[in-house]
Amino acid sequence: MTTQELEAPSGFSIVVDDVDAGQEPEPELEPEITAPETEEAATTASDNSTGANKEESDARIKQIQGEAESRKNEFAKLLEEHAQVIKELKQMEDDPPSGAVAGPTEA
Repeated sequence: MTTQELEAPSGFSIVVDDVDAGQEPEPELEPEITAPETEEAATTASDNSTGANKEESDARIKQIQGEAESRKNEFAKLLEEHAQVIKELKQMEDDPPSGAVAGPTEA
């Protein structure tokens, strides 16, 4: 393992250890290819796994669409609440408080 020191301007030093030194990278695994016994068996196995994957994908897509619709509705509700708060604030700014004096009075 090697160590490298870096000097910081304010007199501090930072020590960085090389944790990968001396280790060989893991070999990449190549996918194993097996030949099917018959073409018909390969087609049936492929159709079954593709059908299951498609059903899982369709179910996941529907779930995501449902979540998106729910978030969209919640966002619309928050926007409406925000608009209502802004409207009330503007109304409060335009209307003076009930006990306040509008301006100087002459005696």
